[in-house]
Amino acid sequence: MSLEETKTRLLAASKTSEELLSQVNTLYVEEIRSEKKILKDALSQLHNAGEIDLVELVRGVNRSSIGHDFFTILHAFENALPSLDASIEDVLRCLLHLTEQAGRDLAIGGVYGAFQRFCSVEAQRPRDSVEFILAQSDLSTYAPFLSSSILAYGLDCMSDAIQTTEKLIANRNEMVRSQAYFILGRLDVGEAQANVIWELLSGSGERESGCCASVLRAIISFGDTFPSYWPQIEEFLLTFVEGTSPEVLYEISNIVAFQRVELPEGILRLLLKQLANVSPEHKGIIDNIDHLLVKLVEKGTSSLALKLLELILTAGVKFPQLDYFSRELLSKHHELLNHIVTKWFLSGDSSLCHGVSELLHDVTGKNTQLKAEMALLGDEVKQIFVSHKAVGWLFTRPVVAASFILSIYETASRTTRKELEQVLYDPLLLSYPGELKLFLQSRIDKGFQEHQYERLLGKLEAYHSDIEKASGLKELMAPRENIRAYWKESNESMQAAYEDASRGSIIDLIATKKTLLYGNSSIYYIHRGDGELVRQEMQMQSFSHSTEMPRLNILDPESLDYTLRVYRCERMKNEANS
Repeated sequence: MSLEETKTRLLAASKTSEELLSQVNTLYVEEIRSEKKILKDALSQLHNAGEIDLVELVRGVNRSSIGHDFFTILHAFENALPSLDASIEDVLRCLLHLTEQAGRDLAIGGVYGAFQRFCSVEAQRPRDSVEFILAQSDLSTYAPFLSSSILAYGLDCMSDAIQTTEKLIANRNEMVRSQAYFILGRLDVGEAQANVIWELLSGSGERESGCCASVLRAIISFGDTFPSYWPQIEEFLLTFVEGTSPEVLYEISNIVAFQRVELPEGILRLLLKQLANVSPEHKGIIDNIDHLLVKLVEKGTSSLALKLLELILTAGVKFPQLDYFSRELLSKHHELLNHIVTKWFLSGDSSLCHGVSELLHDVTGKNTQLKAEMALLGDEVKQIFVSHKAVGWLFTRPVVAASFILSIYETASRTTRKELEQVLYDPLLLSYPGELKLFLQSRIDKGFQEHQYERLLGKLEAYHSDIEKASGLKELMAPRENIRAYWKESNESMQAAYEDASRGSIIDLIATKKTLLYGNSSIYYIHRGDGELVRQEMQMQSFSHSTEMPRLNILDPESLDYTLRVYRCERMKNEANS
């Protein structure tokens, strides 16, 4: 379609605002599939000729009435804006209306770049824009457009831009000052003016959290542009980021996780250290750290990732909050996983060991088997110690725990093997004779340590044989009343656990629960567009899930509980009790 044809279609639809907006939307969608981009020229030419008032048209847009077409109109206006002949006042009022309609949707971010390009067309526009914004009574709502205005200054006007920004730093409005610091980090200045920018940033003396976050962002951007200032920046940050607010912590996490800035190692370590102050309630910061951990591992700096991970877990963050890193660790980085599990079990730190339990909570032996990093386990004391930790913290994941212990068993001494066999047998094998028996049998079939595994299975068979003999003795049988009371209590506790686990689940959000008193089908009605109700019947489908419960929890619960507590809490023999 030619430019003239596009203009004709727009003029034909210009009788009402609704028709014109609809036509703009249609033409924009059509243009996406075309190589020729002429809509912006058509809109700007019609506007500049006075045949339509595009600014006033868009200013009347109501997102609630046009729905998803709002952002199509928005993008079409952004493209045309730099070419429009319009007053600063009208354009700013229009853009303010658009930002209010968009709310917190990130798609609105393009209007600031479009306004900057609009201001850069004429030398006077940036000055007029700053003057108009500062004259407004509701200054905070207009303040976000200050950066677009000043960054539109030409290269020959950088001194004016710096002076104007310096005046903004003295403003009492926090939003205005925040914008000023943002501008300082992005002004296109040369080496001669760089020191002026640095003096303004380093001498700010800001205390407001939002402004401090802007100062940090600007300094990192400034350092990226002028790398010779990194030593001065590091010295400045030593005191600036100490004991920072959540706003500054969020900015730190955002910088190190997502910004494409090659930070010097000293500054990177300094910023990472501050993230230890994160609180479990700081969801946005934790989400950024989650991505940062993956980024550090992929860059080959696993040691930094591990140190940061240990710091935040000690601060109270839980592994379920690090779902992205957990998935990547379990699926792609098995060596790092083995290193983490071995190191944390060896440390004996309860928060770190609990982290292992959380990380491996939902895995099964089929998709995850651990292998101890033997380089960290130099003697039999350490080997037995971490094996106890594996049983204590991974008891409900018996195959995972057994795989970890067996990886030590393969190279252990004869005396250590006896200890490990005992740990594998009691309490693991006695508690999970079904799952672990299959696991050990699979290893026998593959030719691994056949004699030792067969000896373990032989002990299990002898144990079961003794149980069968004893089970027939009436003197050892529990009264029926006790058995009924036990299962009644067990069923009640299981029902309570189910209700607690399902509370707030995704099923509650997307579906309505119904209780069927009898029958094998459910009847429901579908509302058609004409108001008619259509009766539907859905047959019930059966499904089942089984899991092996630890037998010792029934046969000898007190001894099992005591053993697991000891394994979890014990410390290395050469450590002082703490």
